Amino acid sequence: MTHFSRFLGATAVIALMAGTAGAQSITAGLAAAPSSMDPHFATTGQNQQVAAVLYDRLIHIDDDGNFAPGLATEWDVSEDRLTWTFTLREGVTFHDGSPFTAADAVFTFDRIPQVPNSPAPFTQRLAAIESAEAVDDYTLVITTTDPAPGLPTDLSTIYIVSQNVGDAASADFDRGTAAIGTGPYRQVSYSPGENLVLERNPDYWGDAPDFDDVNIRFLENSASRVASLQAGEVDFIDSVPPNDLDRLREIADLTVIAEPSARMVYMGLDQLEETTVMIDPSVGNPFQDQRVREALSLAINREAIVDRIQFQSGAPANQFAPEGIFGHNPDIPQPEYDPERARALLEEAGYGDGWAMMIHGPAGRYVNDTDVLLAVGQMWSQLGLDINVENVPANVYFGQATDREFSAFMVAFGITTGESSLALRNVLGTADEDRGWGSNNRFNYSSEAFDAALERVFDAFEDEDREAALQEAAAIAAEDVAVIPLYWEGNNWAVRGEIDFIPSLDGRSLVTNLRQR
Repeated sequence: MTHFSRFLGATAVIALMAGTAGAQSITAGLAAAPSSMDPHFATTGQNQQVAAVLYDRLIHIDDDGNFAPGLATEWDVSEDRLTWTFTLREGVTFHDGSPFTAADAVFTFDRIPQVPNSPAPFTQRLAAIESAEAVDDYTLVITTTDPAPGLPTDLSTIYIVSQNVGDAASADFDRGTAAIGTGPYRQVSYSPGENLVLERNPDYWGDAPDFDDVNIRFLENSASRVASLQAGEVDFIDSVPPNDLDRLREIADLTVIAEPSARMVYMGLDQLEETTVMIDPSVGNPFQDQRVREALSLAINREAIVDRIQFQSGAPANQFAPEGIFGHNPDIPQPEYDPERARALLEEAGYGDGWAMMIHGPAGRYVNDTDVLLAVGQMWSQLGLDINVENVPANVYFGQATDREFSAFMVAFGITTGESSLALRNVLGTADEDRGWGSNNRFNYSSEAFDAALERVFDAFEDEDREAALQEAAAIAAEDVAVIPLYWEGNNWAVRGEIDFIPSLDGRSLVTNLRQR
């Protein structure tokens, strides 16, 4: 069975309740706080890892990266590949007791484009949809403008809210008055940047979580997070600093979980106009020259970053999809560390004397991100550039990046669906709101050749054709140095006592993945 037809055939029945959850509470310490509790406000990881336990999607992703039934139990597409029919799960209720129906899915689709001030909107995930109709309570029919083989991937990222939300603002989700989902937990209280309190949903249709109550504390400082775990103030932490892994492994009551991820950390370079905000206008915008972008890439010693800053957690990256992810291109070479060649390229491009600029990164969003950005700044300084480094609190950083307040900045994108199309479309596709491309293209890379290859991805229903187009698009971006790949981040967690944490494909710190032994 092919990759795609296996998705269409996902009609397995999920047990309504897997067992009785223990009457216990747990406290988690997470590195990154959401910018909003509105599940449609931003596609960023810190927002989605809390949304995922409060809200469901029509289609879920299983542990192997395949589509699985969620609020939809089965789906198929018409012969002309334009009409999709979804059979919805019966007997599901929202946290306010109202029944889930197809009308709630339609309401959700209509709501997403209306969410204001989103720094990373979901609108691109719905761009293929021409119309959505609730034929009856448990039949949803979606018509696409053109054949859209990527529709199940898109829908696996859309969190369904109740139509009872009405015209609620994002702030109403923070207050909890609009936090009406069907997920395994429901929201009790939220203090922005401080903590989120959840309670188990006793009427959840799927597997019951092991803990009745969860208190999530947002602890941006890595040392504080580790100290809180050791002191017994929290039971679980994420983003364990790699340099602490061996030490924590020696503590009898603690368990460390370390896994590779499909989240690539990279440097984005503003390529929009002839000038850029952080460089003197008399210099112009060096980043519009591919030779400059290549030079900056050649100046980065990725092996040193992974070995010395990440303590061998993660791996040097050359594209968004690591090996094992659908769309990975094995023919893309690993970027070299060659500062001599980098200086020659800058001279050739007319920038041999360098320039001055500030580079930016989020504080505490990624593992050791401050140290990584400092290292990048030092490596670029070796080319004769005058570099200053600024780290910005993560809860405001991404909005500033979206508003193009930075010229060179560190960011990441994680592949959460088992294949690379979302990363390529969102991050590297030419920004086009109507088509739904480029929502995370904060540096305005644009290539006709790349877009043409990506269009073939979204026209292809056969695995072989989709993979070939994904690989071609990845190769074009690598040749262009559309972004400067740094490394695929390692995922590190630690838990106390008789608790297990089961990592998921997306690498998110989902409290539903905590288990009582």
